[in-house]
Amino acid sequence: MYFNDSVMGDENRASFPECFLTGSAFKLVDGSTDMDTEEYSATQPAGKGFPQSVASGDPTSSGMMLWTRVDPSLEVGASDAEIVGENQPQTVMFQVSTSPDFSFVELSGFCPLWKDHDNVVRLDLDGLLHPNETYYYRFITRSGLVSRAGRCRTLPPEGSDCSTATIGYVSCQDYTSGYFNALSHLADEQLDFFLHLGDYVYEAAGDASYQTGMEARQITLPSGEDKAFTLKDYRHLYSVYRTDPDLQKLHENHAMVATWDDHEFANDSYAPAVAPDDSLEPNPERRHSANSAWLEYMPSRVYVPSPSSSSNALKLYRSMTIGDLATLYITDERAYRDAHPCGEQELERYFTDGCENIHSPDRSMLGRDQKDWFLGELKNSSSLWNIWANQVQITQLKFLGRYINLDAWDGFAHERQAIAQTVINEDIQNFLALTGDFHSFEASYLQEDYSRDGHKYGVELMVGSVTSSNLNEMVQKNLNNLFDHTSPLPQNATLEIFRTFLPDALSERIIPTEFLFKELQNAIKIENPWIELFDSTSHGYALLDLSKSKAVWTACAVDSIEEKQAPKSVLLQCEIPNGEAAINVKEKNSLFG
Repeated sequence: MYFNDSVMGDENRASFPECFLTGSAFKLVDGSTDMDTEEYSATQPAGKGFPQSVASGDPTSSGMMLWTRVDPSLEVGASDAEIVGENQPQTVMFQVSTSPDFSFVELSGFCPLWKDHDNVVRLDLDGLLHPNETYYYRFITRSGLVSRAGRCRTLPPEGSDCSTATIGYVSCQDYTSGYFNALSHLADEQLDFFLHLGDYVYEAAGDASYQTGMEARQITLPSGEDKAFTLKDYRHLYSVYRTDPDLQKLHENHAMVATWDDHEFANDSYAPAVAPDDSLEPNPERRHSANSAWLEYMPSRVYVPSPSSSSNALKLYRSMTIGDLATLYITDERAYRDAHPCGEQELERYFTDGCENIHSPDRSMLGRDQKDWFLGELKNSSSLWNIWANQVQITQLKFLGRYINLDAWDGFAHERQAIAQTVINEDIQNFLALTGDFHSFEASYLQEDYSRDGHKYGVELMVGSVTSSNLNEMVQKNLNNLFDHTSPLPQNATLEIFRTFLPDALSERIIPTEFLFKELQNAIKIENPWIELFDSTSHGYALLDLSKSKAVWTACAVDSIEEKQAPKSVLLQCEIPNGEAAINVKEKNSLFG
C-alpha cells in the first residue's frame, strides 16, 4: 500500500514513476529547449477539453503543485514508458503569470500528459516562483485546447516576519447528499490557501436503497457496485466530483493542502488495508486502487524515500510554514492506525462502554515513525502558532456515559495522552487542532485528562460537513425510518441511542424531532464540559484568521444544500488569544446552541 510498505512492495510502487509522484517531469522554456512554443496557441474556448478544470496545491514560499486533466477523447497522453524515456511525444504547455490576462508570462514550460494515469498533468514548481506573490496559471495543448485560469499564492519565507494569514478548511463532501454551494462561498473568501481534512470523495455511491442521496446527484460506478472497489471506480468518483462547478471554482481560486480520512478508501478503515464494514481481511489491491486515484487527482506533494532509506513507503504526512507566524502539521490518521480497540462490530466502535484496550500503550493511530516525526516537529518549532491538520476528534466525547465514537482519538487514549504530554512538557504555545470527520462545528479545549478540572493545553476547532449528514439530519432520518451512509454514526449505534433516549422524548408534548435534537445536543455539551461551542445542524466551512495577537475562528453555514445556490451566514465565532488556551466566544447563532 502506498504510505505503508508492509502492504504493498516495490513491485506496486513501480506502477508510478518517481517523476510522476514528485511532479518533476517537465521542461522550462528557457532558450535551451528544442520545443516550439508557437505550436501551442489557444484556439479553442477556455475550458473546452478540461472537464475537471485546474487545481493547485501545497504552496511553499517558492512554488506550487499544479494539476489538470485533459479529456482523453480529444487528446490522448503518452505512456509511462514513453514519458520516462528521453522522448516525450505528448506534452502540454503550462504558463504562469502575475497577470490574470497572461499579458506577461513569467514562467512557461512543457509537461507530460500521463495517459496511464487517467490523462492528468502534474508538476511541482517549488523553487521557481517568488514568495508572497499571487500567480495565475493555465494549460494549453498542441491542438489548441486551453484551460480556464487558476489562481494561487505563494507563502512568505520560513522565519520571515508575517503579520497575518487566513486558512479556510472543509471536510466530508458527499456528492450524492447535496450541492457544494458552501465551496462557492469559500472560494470567494480572501485566503492564503484552503485545507481539506478528508472525505474528499465517498466510496459509496449510486444506490438509493443504500445511500439516500439526492436523485439529481447520483453516481453510477463503472463496476455497477454500490461501493468503489476497482481503480476505474475510484477514478470515476474523482472525475465526477471534480466536474462540480462549486468545487471547480474553489480549486481555481485557491491552492489546496490536503490529507485523507477513511472514505477515500472505505469507512472506518485501518492498517493493513482493512475496510471493516466489508471484510476483516486486508484488501491491498483495493487500497492500492484507492490510493492510486488519490495520487492522480490531488495536487499534493508526496515524499519519495532516498535510495539509502530503510523504508520504501511514500509519506503523506508533512509540514509547512507561514513565515514566523505558523507551522501547519498535516498527519495521516488512516494508513498506519491499528484496529479499533474493542472490536469491529458497530456497537463496539460506536456508543460503547469501551474496554481496557483503549488505554493500551501498544496501540497507535499515527504509527511509530509518524508519531516520532510529529512530536519532533513540535519540539523544534519556532512558530508563534502550531496548527495540527487532524482528521478525527481529539477531545473525549461521551453520551449517556458511553463513548460515542472509538474510531476517533477516544479509541487511542494512550497516544493522545503522549501528544498532550509533549505539548505541555515542552511548553509549546498556541497549539490548535483543526478537525473534520464528525459533521459538526465545535470549539473545545484540549486537555491533559478529560475531567472537569483537567489541565487545558490547546484548542480543537472542528468544521462541519460540506454536505454529509449531521446529527440533526441523523435524528430526522431515523425518526422517519431512513438511513444515510454518510451520517456521522452508523444505523445500529443511532438506534441504540434512541432506545435509551427516545422514551423520555416521546413523553413530552412537543414535536419529537426538535425536542430530541435539542436534548441530544444539550446533553452532549453537559456531559463533555470541555466543549465550549457545538452545532450539528448546519453545513459549511470554517475560517482561521491568524495574527500576532490572536486567532479568530469563524464557522460559516449555508442555508440549504438542496439548492444549487444558498446564502451563507456566520454560525459561530470565537477568539483564541496569543499565549492562552482560551476560547472567547464572539458570536453564537446556532439554532439549538
